[in-house]
Amino acid sequence: MQLKAYRSNLDRWLVLPAIALGGALGALLRFGWVSCFPLRDTTIPWAIFSENILGAFVLGWLLAIFIRKRGNHRYIRAFFGTGLIGSFTTFSGITIDLAHYYHNASYLLLSLYILLSITAGLVAAFAGIWAGRTTLNAYRTKKTGKQMHS
Repeated sequence: MQLKAYRSNLDRWLVLPAIALGGALGALLRFGWVSCFPLRDTTIPWAIFSENILGAFVLGWLLAIFIRKRGNHRYIRAFFGTGLIGSFTTFSGITIDLAHYYHNASYLLLSLYILLSITAGLVAAFAGIWAGRTTLNAYRTKKTGKQMHS
């Protein structure tokens, strides 16, 4: 019984390097992504908005694949989901932008940015899930020669 508990605790600690490596890569990708957007006063912070929407799509795609695929994908999910996508996207960036809109009494922009971020994020996540299922189905069809149902 003690060996099983020890192994369970060890497994929890072994996932940390996967999260750290994914997080480091995601942070570098985020820096590169934001660097592609020129710094200027725009109404909508497109760099943060687009990285969060892209992250929602990619996370939906990955989760659709790994939830439906058999096997233990703990390290893959930790690397991509928590690490890479977790550090690439930014909730704190959205909240700072919303605080800026509030401070400047730009209540219409504040409301539009919230609505646009949530709506586009949900659409992107659902599109990612659909794309992930389609990708997995195509992979399985190629591998087995049989069409699978989503």
